[in-house]
Amino acid sequence: MRYTEIPDELICKKYNLKDNRDWKLQDARKLIRERNEDKIQTVLYRPFDKRWADYDYVTMDYPRRDLIKHVAGKKNLLLGVGKAGGAIPERPWELVGVYEVPVDANVFRRGGIYLFPLFIYEDHNTKENISPDFRAFIDARYDHVYTPEDILGYIYAVLHAPIYRSTYADFLRIDFPRIPFPDHKRDFEALSELGWRLVQVHLMREKPKGKLAAFHGKGTHEVDEVAYSEVENSVRINAGQCFKPVPQAVWDFHIGGYRVVEKYLKSRKGRRLTLDEIDHFAATVKALAFTIEQMGRIDLAYCAAFGSSGKASRVDDLAAAPM
Repeated sequence: MRYTEIPDELICKKYNLKDNRDWKLQDARKLIRERNEDKIQTVLYRPFDKRWADYDYVTMDYPRRDLIKHVAGKKNLLLGVGKAGGAIPERPWELVGVYEVPVDANVFRRGGIYLFPLFIYEDHNTKENISPDFRAFIDARYDHVYTPEDILGYIYAVLHAPIYRSTYADFLRIDFPRIPFPDHKRDFEALSELGWRLVQVHLMREKPKGKLAAFHGKGTHEVDEVAYSEVENSVRINAGQCFKPVPQAVWDFHIGGYRVVEKYLKSRKGRRLTLDEIDHFAATVKALAFTIEQMGRIDLAYCAAFGSSGKASRVDDLAAAPM
């Protein structure tokens, strides 16, 4: 039987599908038969976890076309931030990431994400997504024209400074992050360099070296359980196989509502890990270990710029408009 001849009822039963206000199987199947372009593309499902997705009304209620046109198939970066505001009240603020592909709305857990593209693509032209007022402010403050990447690096560093997060903890729970700017050019550039390095690691463009998270044991590679051993510094996936060493701090590292490495494995429970997934897990552990170390360096640079109190004399709005 050809796919087109399978009744809707059988497809609904097999894949547990239900029509709702915004999506109907009959309409989705009609769209698939009629469309003449490939909609399959890479998206970020959860932190450090890319998936393939059909980015179309066929499979999604609201595939934000006004957002994706600046990202899909384009050379761009997205700064993603979230507001804690009740969605994750038990966690300190850590809702920040950088991406180069479309992002799931619940990447941080339910509560949403706000995306700030570095560049805007309009009518075959590309322009920086920095307001004229902010561009004038930053150029005049440091008597230098920094690239959008320089500015993104600085902002990314500030948002990863532990003292910034603790100093403005109450504010971060209720509103968008606001970014302080130091008086001296050298402090801006030091933080920008540290933040840009972190951007490269989080995008997996640069992969830190090390001997963390080697895959041990013989078996099927199937994720049967996900359990951490403090004694062995290991993450077990079944009775005979594990990753080690995985430092406790890396195991406990959260972005939003998830332990990053735990979520990656639990999302694959009941499946066999591919060799690419095994390699990616090890790379993620190394990236998070680097992140923890880099946040310490950022904290020192932040304190050098703003003092041990972490408070700035001037705080300006985040330098981009949400998509």
